[in-house]
Amino acid sequence: MGTNAEIILGNRTRLLACSSPTGPAFEGAQISCGQRAAPGAIERVRINPETLQARFKVIGSELWSDDPGFDAAVAATGVTGICGSGIIEVIAEMYLCGIINQDGVVDGQLAERSERIVQSGRTFSYLVHQGAVPLQITQNDVRAIQLAKAALYAGIKLLMEHMGAAQVDRIRLAGAFGSHIDVKYAMLLGMIPDCDLSQVGSAGNAAGTGARIALLDNASRVKIEELVRQVEKIETAIEPRFQEHFVQAMGIPHSTAEYLHLRKVVDLPAYKAAAPRTNTRSHRRRGT
Repeated sequence: MGTNAEIILGNRTRLLACSSPTGPAFEGAQISCGQRAAPGAIERVRINPETLQARFKVIGSELWSDDPGFDAAVAATGVTGICGSGIIEVIAEMYLCGIINQDGVVDGQLAERSERIVQSGRTFSYLVHQGAVPLQITQNDVRAIQLAKAALYAGIKLLMEHMGAAQVDRIRLAGAFGSHIDVKYAMLLGMIPDCDLSQVGSAGNAAGTGARIALLDNASRVKIEELVRQVEKIETAIEPRFQEHFVQAMGIPHSTAEYLHLRKVVDLPAYKAAAPRTNTRSHRRRGT
């Protein structure tokens, strides 16, 4: 997962692959307080559902922000931004706490309850950390992540349709970024389809491992060449169903998918009909 998501779906008899245009949001780009994964970057976030206060961990320290000694531990680096894994977690936590709804809209009414909800023009933001430079998740940040995760999910869903699979049995996230994502939050955000969480994990640096295997083992190299020729490539850009899947996947975790496995371990907020919320907001803009 990066600017493009390379996706493979397979079983013992068939392999399908596609590339989905997720954009750079998962890497911290296009996010107001986003940054690369480096010391000082927030990588883990939890939000108290009652107070809406956030606590977090930064790269380079094992302490949470509310632990004694945290300020001293991060004095050298400071708290400089939020990297990809932290962005995924904070937006998923915002959804669980009701700060954003299923459509990703920040609830401005919560500003009366918490100073963490800050008005930004016509929209609202969530204040993660008040430092020399405030780190906020803006409405545009939420939208950028929704667009990225919807593209990823839509690509996966296309492959499932071509395979004739209603569900997947196992998910592996490859690459350095995939190694640092909490899979529960990835599923909660709707980046990946519903699956038994015990069957979702990281494959590590799959490209590097595959390259070493190909260099060191002639028999494996032959096998790799055979497998590559078997892969059926699906072009997402010309698939008429991609846009439909993309729109449905904009919801958190999804507009229509039930996510029954996820519901066994996470108490998801109740879904609400979109029409009443839209009408209410339009009435407020007209002052009625």
